[in-house]
Amino acid sequence: MKNTYLFLLVVAASLIGCASPTVIQSMKPGDAGLSCAQLQNEYSDADRFKKEAEGEKGVTGGNAARLLFWPAIIGTYMNANEAIAAAESRKVNLANLMNQKSCQVPGSYQSQK
Repeated sequence: MKNTYLFLLVVAASLIGCASPTVIQSMKPGDAGLSCAQLQNEYSDADRFKKEAEGEKGVTGGNAARLLFWPAIIGTYMNANEAIAAAESRKVNLANLMNQKSCQVPGSYQSQK
C-alpha cells in the first residue's frame, strides 16, 4: 500500500513538472546596449512566448492527456499565467528602451509629422 502512495506521489510530481510554457526574464543584462533592430527582435520573441503561453491555457493535446491527473492541468495553468506575465513585462521593458532610443515599437502607432 505504501508503494502505491509513493508511486502516485512520484507520478503527480512528474506530471506537475510537465508544465511547458517558457517563463522568460523581464530584463536581461545587455538589453540597454542592443540596437533598435535587436530590441525589435527581442520584442517579437517576447510576443511569441506570450502567445505560446496563452495557447497552453486552452484545451491542447497535452492538457487533454493531463485530464487523467488534474493537478498537472493546474500546474500548466499556473505556469502559463506566470509566463504570460513575464512576457508582458519584458515587452514593456523593451518598449521603454525603444522609446528612449527613438526606435519604432512593433505594433504601435506613431504619428507622421
